[in-house]
Amino acid sequence: MDDYQNPMPPTGPGDAGPGIGGLSGNESAVGWGEIRQAITPLRLVFWGGLLCLFDITFSETHNGEGFKFDILNDTLGAILITVGVFRLAAIRVDRPYASWLALVQAMSVVLIIDTIRDHFIVQMPQVVVLLGLAVSLAYLAAILAFCWCMRRLCLAAALARAADSWRVTIILFVVIFVAPLGLFYLAAIVAIVTESSFHINLGPAGLLLLPVLAIPIIHLFVSTSRMKRAAEGA
Repeated sequence: MDDYQNPMPPTGPGDAGPGIGGLSGNESAVGWGEIRQAITPLRLVFWGGLLCLFDITFSETHNGEGFKFDILNDTLGAILITVGVFRLAAIRVDRPYASWLALVQAMSVVLIIDTIRDHFIVQMPQVVVLLGLAVSLAYLAAILAFCWCMRRLCLAAALARAADSWRVTIILFVVIFVAPLGLFYLAAIVAIVTESSFHINLGPAGLLLLPVLAIPIIHLFVSTSRMKRAAEGA
């Protein structure tokens, strides 16, 4: 996925010297200005991700229906993510970057709608529950697509260290976040389709998993910082 062919004229720091990850120096089309432009949107994605990960909620229900109040509001987090993604999509890199980020944009908008719906506690039919699980799997795919696009952005700017850092970010998301949650969602889908029982109640121990799940998001911040330092040192 990292083979890079960019038809746009070179404007970045890679105009002189060798490129990285299959990029020759004269293929780089992203300059330091574009990298600096990406930092604030990436910070928005980082903070939005933390808000969506950590939940402090209070709920009130009556006959199985009610309302849930989230102190660390997921909707606000989703909005921050969406704003960041749309601003990153404005950076011109190449067609794969634009195409994959367009899918991430779509999923970020769906996330806003989903978090608003999540404030209302209602009994859902099984078909809707299945659809929700499928959307959750799509969120996981969008996370990986987003990180891949950021690595591609670094490759286009010939930022070797930052590109390697984003590779680590992707691996962390796969191992700690995407794979476990993906298996959980798939198991839930199978249980619904086969009408079998499937319950996982971690109780207070679930709180101990939150710092672990935050590791990939924190590393996203680290990768962003390496991009920033490279741009500032130019």
